[in-house]
Formats: sequence, structure tokens, C-alpha cells
Amino acid sequence: YASSSALLSFLVREELRRLVDTMNPVYNRRIEELEALHAYYGNDLLSSLIPPSSDTPTSSPSVNGTPVTGPWFLRIRHQYECNESNNEINRTCSSIGIPTLEIRLPASYPFGMEPPEPVLHNAIMNPQLKRELLQDLIDMYEEDMDIAILWGERCREELLSFELSSANNADDDVEGEVNDDGTNSNRDRGDDRESSETRAYIPSSSRFGQSIRHFPLHIITNESYRRDNIVHTPPFHPPKSGASEIMIAHVCSVTCIEHVQWVLAELLFNDKKVGKASHNMFAYRFMHDGIIVSDNDDDGEKGSGTKIASLLQISGVENVIVVVSRWFGGVHLGPARFKWIASVARDGLVQGGFLNDD
Repeated sequence: YASSSALLSFLVREELRRLVDTMNPVYNRRIEELEALHAYYGNDLLSSLIPPSSDTPTSSPSVNGTPVTGPWFLRIRHQYECNESNNEINRTCSSIGIPTLEIRLPASYPFGMEPPEPVLHNAIMNPQLKRELLQDLIDMYEEDMDIAILWGERCREELLSFELSSANNADDDVEGEVNDDGTNSNRDRGDDRESSETRAYIPSSSRFGQSIRHFPLHIITNESYRRDNIVHTPPFHPPKSGASEIMIAHVCSVTCIEHVQWVLAELLFNDKKVGKASHNMFAYRFMHDGIIVSDNDDDGEKGSGTKIASLLQISGVENVIVVVSRWFGGVHLGPARFKWIASVARDGLVQGGFLNDD
């Protein structure tokens, strides 16, 4: 009886300990991040490089088998991997396995200043480039930042770039077949690869339901699509909001979808504050061949994109994109937030000369 009582007491203490652990804000944030990771990577989010035994006990909370305490493993797949048309890359995949990013978590992650430790497995690349990539990952980390998807997509971009560069160099050493029109078949394949390359924007946190966005490199690096007239409104602090709540509108003239993509990429990649906003909702409207082209995006702030789009339509403005960045201050504003989003967007249109202030 005494033995059974002691065992019961031990089990109760262990359960209480685990409940306390799961109530820890560090664990809560990690659980949210793991749920986002699982939604994005699916089966490529691993609990280990070695498949665990079915009878292996788990002593800490986990999400779909991935321990909250870490380490986390992300298999980095990409569009050219193990493709029948890319025999050299296919042989590499079968010989060493799929590149996998291991993320070793410090106890304070994501709230502390100490960054996680990245380790890249099964990746064939120049050792110096690999060291620089891992250092870049560490440098990207900031306190209170969910880093896993950001790191995974950065590795994907670098690995793809390295393999494309290696493949293009191989093409340069081999005389390609001449097509009927006189073009080189190897060069044509290189052009297809270049046009399909993208740069990914990954939100710094998974808490606000923002979108991961992919921008075509042949558009956002093309100077002919550059827009030099992005207007930014002064920061607006909504009444009865949290102390750090801020909204800013960014307005720019656009006449094609390539302009839209360039403006969004410029804001998200080159303005660190905008890139870390809780939401970057937007709407655009321009005339093309006599037809109005328009669309909008909530970026996790449900209904906000529609409000900005309605403002553009009611105002009758054309050839413009409006992006409203919001930094959530901790106080939920309810339906009033739409009024302030629309108000900030209108101020941007006035400041940019698209709308009269009357």
C-alpha cells in the first residue's frame, strides 16, 4: 500500500511539473511556432535525424512528435531537388540525403538575446559559403523573434542559388545543342531557372497569421520596375490602444503588377521596421488596357484589405498601391481598428497627391 501511494504521489508530482512547464510562456511561444512550422513544412519537420522507436518515451511536451525543448529539424527541399531533368542534382540527393537544418534552442528562446545554434546537415556546398550562411542565420536573430521558418527559407534560397550556379557553370563547359531557331538549348534552360527563382519573405513571428510571400527575382531586381516615390505617413497612435500601437501608411503610384511586387518587396526586405510589423495589409488599383485591375490582402488582419480596397474604389483613385503597417500594442481595438486603418490609408492618399484633403 505504501509503495502504491508513493508511486501515485510521484506521478502526481510529475504531472504537475509538466503542467507548470506547459504554462511557461517560453513553451507557449514555442508551441505556437511549432504549429506554424508543421503547417508550413508538414512531414519535413522532423523530431530527429534518426527515426525514433515507437516505444521511445517522451518526457517533454511535443507538437506532432517534435519536442518543444528542441532540437528541431527542417528538411530543406526545393523545386530542383530530385528532378528527373536534373540528373546531377538527383544523384547528389540519393547519395547523401536531403539537406536538413538542425536548430538547437537555448533555454530562453525566443525571449532571450542568446540565438539558437544552426547546424546544416547533408548539404554539399563550399565550406566557406556554408560558414557564412550559418553566421548570417545567427545575425538574423533578434530577441522575441520566431526564427525557424525564416532560417529554413534562407537556407533554401542559398542552397538553390548554389546548385543553380554549379549547374550553370557545368552548362558553360558543355556545348549545347543548337535549336532550329539557332538558340542554345543549355542557355534556354538557364533562362527558365532564372525566371523561376524567388526570394521569400517570412514574417518575424507566427503569432499574427501573416503570409509568407515569394517574390520573383527577375522582377524585384529589375531596375525598370523600380518606384522611387513611395510616400510614408507619420506614425499614428490610435486612441485607447496599447502604448506601442502604431499605424503607418505607405503609398506609391503603380501601373502594372510588376510595380506592385517591387513596392511590396522594397518595403518588406529593405525597411526592417515594416518587415517586423504585426500586419502589412494592402490594396492596389490600376488601369491596364482600359480595364481596372485591383486586389487586396489582409496579411492576418481579417477584413482590413477589403476596407482599404473599398476606400480606393469609393474615392475613384487609380494607379496606386496603399500598404498600411500595424504594430500591435497589446490592446485589442475591436471593430474600431478598421476605422483607424482606413483613416491612415486616406491620409496616405492625400499626402501622396492621389486624393484632395476635403
